[in-house]
Amino acid sequence: MEFRRCHRGLGMTLTALVGVIAAGCSDDPTGPVPPPPPPPPSANVLSGTIDAGETRTLDAGIEYLIQGTVVVEAGGLLIIPAGTVLKGDVNVNPTAVIVRQGGRIEAVGTANAPIVFTSSNPPGARSRGDWGGVVLAGRSLCNFPADECIGEGNAGPYGGTTLDDDSGILRYVRIEYAGFEVSFGNELNALTLNGVGSGTRLDHIQAHYGLDDGIEFFGGTVDLKYAIVTGASDDSFDYSTGWQGRGQFWLAQQDPDDADNGFEVDGNEEDFDAAPFTDPVIYNVTLIGKEAGTGSAGESTRGILFRRGTAGNVYNTVVLGFEKGIDVDNAETVGRVTFQNSYIFGAPTIFEGDDDGIDEAGLVQAAAWNNVVGVDPTLADPFNLSTPDFRPMAGSPLLAGFAAPPVDGFFEMVDYIGAVDPDGAPWYEGWITTDRN
Repeated sequence: MEFRRCHRGLGMTLTALVGVIAAGCSDDPTGPVPPPPPPPPSANVLSGTIDAGETRTLDAGIEYLIQGTVVVEAGGLLIIPAGTVLKGDVNVNPTAVIVRQGGRIEAVGTANAPIVFTSSNPPGARSRGDWGGVVLAGRSLCNFPADECIGEGNAGPYGGTTLDDDSGILRYVRIEYAGFEVSFGNELNALTLNGVGSGTRLDHIQAHYGLDDGIEFFGGTVDLKYAIVTGASDDSFDYSTGWQGRGQFWLAQQDPDDADNGFEVDGNEEDFDAAPFTDPVIYNVTLIGKEAGTGSAGESTRGILFRRGTAGNVYNTVVLGFEKGIDVDNAETVGRVTFQNSYIFGAPTIFEGDDDGIDEAGLVQAAAWNNVVGVDPTLADPFNLSTPDFRPMAGSPLLAGFAAPPVDGFFEMVDYIGAVDPDGAPWYEGWITTDRN
């Protein structure tokens, strides 16, 4: 430390001398000593409740430690700017961010500055279930009775008749090492969407190495575009309970040693004829299980499971490398759901079988569905866990036989099957992570 000398007379009183020192030797011709700069922003705790009428705006220059359940109540707003890092405290369980009915979150990242929800453990020591995850609850559809539309993980009620309900926006957001089992069968996923309405905007989202499902819809009418799930311990994408939104450009790469289904799709688990039906429209999906001869038995069990009376239409999908390609269960499901213009390859068993009286092979290979079974879609490097490349290679059969999406302002026109354009930089490049711990 450098000290400056004050050129003062020796006859000053002690009080006067102290005053001069406090003033920074103001009559020195070089001027007063400026105060030291404040320390750079460091970790800050994010906790508690954001109540009605309250807006809490975070600072991208601060690294936040999420402690306990952060709740955005009806009329509250949480704003998270691009580049913000939020770490769920591994020492406080459950730790999660829950946006209740009527609350809103605005988390708008960019490709160069994504918003990252992650574990408070250091890189190399992070793992699934280090913290809870992110939950949005809205006032849109639920096909259970109203008093039974209660979110798992103590997330609160959801559902209603406001189809365009607005819970905010998530854009260029990563949710890592999340998932928490509150009790058996009562879990938080990386991203849980409970009755979320179509006024909510969701795009460019990664759910990475979660303990339960990657992204799960319980009812609602929200749309989702440019979504990637990597390393989910359970299902990559799970939708049920009357979800009727739209999806495009969905991508999953599963852990060959710990994963369940690529898609798990249900109507209502107690009443297979319950309305409103689970009935989304989804285009351009790539589901990657495990490469032949690798991984653990009993993992990446099915590429797609349709059951319990679900409806919906899925087009332009690649199912690659699961133990079983596709399973259609329950008579109520047949005639409601379609799976079209798609490829299934690399599964020792393509079809689950007709033990429940459903001829899955005949159903999936019906000429009207225009599917291809047993032909390699020739993706560039889809099983690589560190630097994957999910683009179709030159000459890939995925460049023909696709279904054109409707022109409705949401879907983008494509000339290929799968989630990734064969030309140019992939949409996931630069903002996702492939770190496994």
